[in-house]
Amino acid sequence: MELAIKIENLSKDYPGRHALTNVSFSVKKGSIHGFLGPNGAGKSTTMKIISGLIPASSGNFEIFGKVGFLPEHPPVYPNMNVRDYLKFILAIYSSEKSLPAAGTLERVMEKTGLSDVKDRLIGNLSKGYQQRVGIAQAIIHSPEIIILDEPTVGLDPVAIAEIRALILELKKDHTILFSSHQLHDVELLCSDITLINHGEIVVSGKLEEILSSLKTNMSSKARVLNFNEQKSQEMLATFSPDLESISYEADPEQKNYLVSMVTKGKKDLRTELTKFLAHFEIGLLEFITERGDLEDLFKRMEK
Repeated sequence: MELAIKIENLSKDYPGRHALTNVSFSVKKGSIHGFLGPNGAGKSTTMKIISGLIPASSGNFEIFGKVGFLPEHPPVYPNMNVRDYLKFILAIYSSEKSLPAAGTLERVMEKTGLSDVKDRLIGNLSKGYQQRVGIAQAIIHSPEIIILDEPTVGLDPVAIAEIRALILELKKDHTILFSSHQLHDVELLCSDITLINHGEIVVSGKLEEILSSLKTNMSSKARVLNFNEQKSQEMLATFSPDLESISYEADPEQKNYLVSMVTKGKKDLRTELTKFLAHFEIGLLEFITERGDLEDLFKRMEK
């Protein structure tokens, strides 16, 4: 397995607190690696250290290639237009010994969807387009590795979908490490993830293996023909303590019932629940399961 980033026992101390404690994980070359955790978990601190912005207190890391970095707040100049700003950033990376290839600026603007707004002031762009400018400055010098700190934070749903699509496009030419506290973003983009909490790594590895092994809440909804309080209590008794709660309501338009269930722990109850609800006295019509959100996942891991 060829690596793009290798981090070993990285720690960062500030007066009165430990921001990071022995953080270790690796990022495979050519992958999109999700770095997840609640706000204040240590994601930004780790990214700033491996991007060279701040020093570590102890530990080591290796970066196998050039790095481009997008902080949580894009480092743009609002009174410059897009083209002039990216030309300025390109000049910073250039030297007599390392001149940019012809057409670099135009290619980067086209890749990040900025060609149509290249003459507009950055400060007049939407937040989604300002994020695009931030990503463009991170790739203007053709890095092998891109580090993105919360690239979708504060964006509307349309802009989030556009940034996700851009990240997938960038994977063709770059290794990507990006942070988020939104599990949904990571599930759509990543094959590998690292979870951090209180400055310590909780787990790191393949996404599906981690999601299946962690103690998460599973929220399930079923549409059935008949349901009542007796059946509700019977289900709780049958599946306790793994079935944490159950509620139901009548749907007069559909002339059936919507049953909501929350399970806890590692045991997968979906097969048993569907068998119970498929009984002729209940009549299962539809069954949908959703995984609990990341904030709930971390609360449970701390217990």
